Amino acid sequence: MYTLEQLIDKIEENNYFFDINEINYYLKNWRIDPVYEDDEGIEYFDDLAVSKLNQGIILKGNGKNDEEIMLILNKGVINSSNMPTVRPATLQVNDNLASDDFKKITVDITSQTLALLAESIAQKITSDIANKVKDTNIFNPSIDAGKLTRDNEILANQVKKLLSENHKLISRVNFLQQENVKFKHVFGSFFLKQE
Repeated sequence: MYTLEQLIDKIEENNYFFDINEINYYLKNWRIDPVYEDDEGIEYFDDLAVSKLNQGIILKGNGKNDEEIMLILNKGVINSSNMPTVRPATLQVNDNLASDDFKKITVDITSQTLALLAESIAQKITSDIANKVKDTNIFNPSIDAGKLTRDNEILANQVKKLLSENHKLISRVNFLQQENVKFKHVFGSFFLKQE
């Protein structure tokens, strides 16, 4: 991590020469945030900030305005030039500390790393919700209700057809009973028609 003075030195390695006020202006307008600020108010920047600042200076030299540069720098695309770096951290243990005292540990986390972590968590949550919806079959009751509605329509049509056939049978039975009255039973299975 670099302080503002060290950040200026890193920029000067690429033959760009700016004073602290210009660098502060660029950091503010291009929204390049420090990674850490200590208790004394000293801000620390990481390699990603150096990379963004160098890229912004190049874009400024190509005639881009501050807003265009800010949009380009903060578009969230990770490439090899702005990939977060992993540096091994060493823990300094002070023997004078009591066992119940807290020890300070500084972790170097870039905004890109946080964005990757947030995206990964969001994808995990989305896939878990999708799997839960698949497993619980939340849509089956509505699908079943649609099937039942269709089945009810089919049954209603069949009932209408049966009622019309029932009316036909009733009229046929009435006709046959009227015809049956016209016959008189003689003996056995012999009948005589009365006129």
